[in-house]
Amino acid sequence: MSKWWVSLLLMALVARENPFEPSRNVGQTALGDEVPDYFRYVNVNLPSTARILTKVTLTYKTLDASTHTESVDVNQRIDWHYPIKVTQQAAILGKQGKIFRVGAFDFWIHENKLYLHTAHKIQRSFVLINPYRIVLDTDRDEQDFRQKVQVDEKYVNNIAIETHDNFYRFSIVLDGQYQYKIEQKNDYLVIDLH
Repeated sequence: MSKWWVSLLLMALVARENPFEPSRNVGQTALGDEVPDYFRYVNVNLPSTARILTKVTLTYKTLDASTHTESVDVNQRIDWHYPIKVTQQAAILGKQGKIFRVGAFDFWIHENKLYLHTAHKIQRSFVLINPYRIVLDTDRDEQDFRQKVQVDEKYVNNIAIETHDNFYRFSIVLDGQYQYKIEQKNDYLVIDLH
């Protein structure tokens, strides 16, 4: 995809509903603030007969609520086993952000806050030691996960997910001992470390 196309797509996707609203709310929201519910990604699974992706077409609305379509010619071979992913994760993380994928959930760190992208409600949270970790149990759906992801960033060594009968268990191994507070905001769990 050309840089021109990506720039156009990003400008279209972060357009403000109210153009008179201060621009601080668009594309510049610090992760310590309320996380806006920006488009994150969509996976498109193609049938087993697909071999060449010829074109990608996106339909979007502008400030005046008119609908427009943009198409990009691709004409490249694809492996149908893997979904085609359209994403705009930079709208939340910015260019330098790192997103870690654990199970079907995105996890990232900004300043002293940990973010887990999930709409599942927390059932309970607690701390275990040796290693020092925050454990979060959330509601679950039908998918089963068992995965550990090495993070090795400030605050977090790794994060893991396991599926239990009635909940998902996330285990976040920290690099030290912290007090914490958890909030559910939009479709995110925000863990504030201090």
